[in-house]
Amino acid sequence: MARNRDNSAPYETATARLLEIALILLVFFVEGGAPVPHNNEAHYLAKAKHYWNPDWCAGDLFLESADPHLFFYWTVGLLTKWFSLPTVAWLGRIVAWMSLAWAWQRLSWQIVPVKYLSVVTAMLLVTLIAWGNFAGEWVVGGVEGKCFAYVFVFWGLAELARGNWRQVWPLLGIASAWHVLVGGWSVLAALAVWGIEDKESRPSFYAMLPTLILGGLLALPGVIPGLMLSIDVPDNVKAEANQIYVFERLPHHLAPLTLPVAELLLRTWRFGLLLAMFLWLWRACGRLPSRSLLQLVRVQRFAGACVVFGALGLAWEVATWNHFALSASLLKFYWFRMADIAVPLAISLSAAWLFSMVAHRRSHAVVLAGIFAIVVPAALLLNLSINRGLDNTAPSDSKLSDRFAWQEACGWAKENTPKDTLFLIPRHGQSFKCYAGRPDYFNWKDVPQDPASIVEWFRRNREIYSHTNEWGKQVSYRSLGELGTDRIREIASQHGIDFIIANEYPPLGLPVVFENDWFKIYRSTTKGSSPPPEEAGSITTQ
Repeated sequence: MARNRDNSAPYETATARLLEIALILLVFFVEGGAPVPHNNEAHYLAKAKHYWNPDWCAGDLFLESADPHLFFYWTVGLLTKWFSLPTVAWLGRIVAWMSLAWAWQRLSWQIVPVKYLSVVTAMLLVTLIAWGNFAGEWVVGGVEGKCFAYVFVFWGLAELARGNWRQVWPLLGIASAWHVLVGGWSVLAALAVWGIEDKESRPSFYAMLPTLILGGLLALPGVIPGLMLSIDVPDNVKAEANQIYVFERLPHHLAPLTLPVAELLLRTWRFGLLLAMFLWLWRACGRLPSRSLLQLVRVQRFAGACVVFGALGLAWEVATWNHFALSASLLKFYWFRMADIAVPLAISLSAAWLFSMVAHRRSHAVVLAGIFAIVVPAALLLNLSINRGLDNTAPSDSKLSDRFAWQEACGWAKENTPKDTLFLIPRHGQSFKCYAGRPDYFNWKDVPQDPASIVEWFRRNREIYSHTNEWGKQVSYRSLGELGTDRIREIASQHGIDFIIANEYPPLGLPVVFENDWFKIYRSTTKGSSPPPEEAGSITTQ
């Protein structure tokens, strides 16, 4: 049945297809084209650069922790040996977005072979993900491993829709090599689709076994580094690290029920609206028998399986509510990730398929629905582009007081300190290594992946930003300046920290070697810098 549908699909010329891909690429550029570094680019690319050049930012806890994304380091990360991090970021983005555009056009055309409709489905995809995600997942943004993983997920879904099961598993295996969780959850969802399908229209498990094994072998570059993270680690350290990772650092991705009530309600009603839309479209499409329906239904079942995974994750979180170690042991696997993508994906393709089936009626409702599906996402993307033009701040710098002042301070550090100089930086200064090329003692974004390093990372967080007040309660500092000179000097002395970058106010009683309107750099040791302190102190920005 799937083969007949594919053979009878309208022919698309190479020129038309390339134009569609180019337009989808434009959509992805608008969606993800924020300045470098994006949120995870500072994280991924710095790790990749250090992997190939261990002397770069030597002494940084995050960079010297375990390396879980080896496939990314050996591909995109290899470029850091020859190009600057911003150049690698843009090269990686362009290749990732082009690949995603190609894969999405292939998937969309497989479901709805109507010229240029894949551009509309691409707009719907990115805007629905951005607006309605439940656990903060995304596809198009800065370059990292999961961008390429989704290329092979989309490609694999196109083959799944055709019923070409023997090609699905190797493709999802490659997705797992790029990102083991994106690929792994996709494999489970695809297996669920295969299990539900009538035996007459699917191959047997044994017939698929060779390609399943091939997919497993292709996944090993992603699976093995993940398994290596916890080898020979004591159980108590694993349990502590899991709880830190799930409940302290990433509850917005991994433990949504622990979020503030207002945020949880906002996420729930938005994703709930998407879920209702998905279920309605699934039912509406099912009422229009067509030879092409089975292909769409397979994709819908894939999305449905991802929703079930998310529901199981919520059930587990509730069932283990007061058993944090047990709860975190499974929640760390990102149960909600794939539903954030699969539901908008299924909505986009289902809406396009339904529209193609009823477009000949040309009723007012059909025309309005078509206009709405184009105008609303286009307006949202236009608004995003306008806002980015008004405030062109890199996402990694979005929580800092002033990006230009921050980059200037980082530039001073790069030009005036030895390469092994250790800095204490603001909590959200994750782009420091990218700009300054110097190690930092702690920042909130750069959480390691191996248990021992996670525990040490969180110890540093508490050491710097938590203290016991006069009533015996644990309270948090909001900035380094609030710690006071004595505490900063004590931390710097204990850990060999040479310089401190802090907000301009409140000031610290340490020698100032650089300042502008927003940041000051203080010397905490006698470690040399050029120019000397008396000259450096005059480098200010008014």
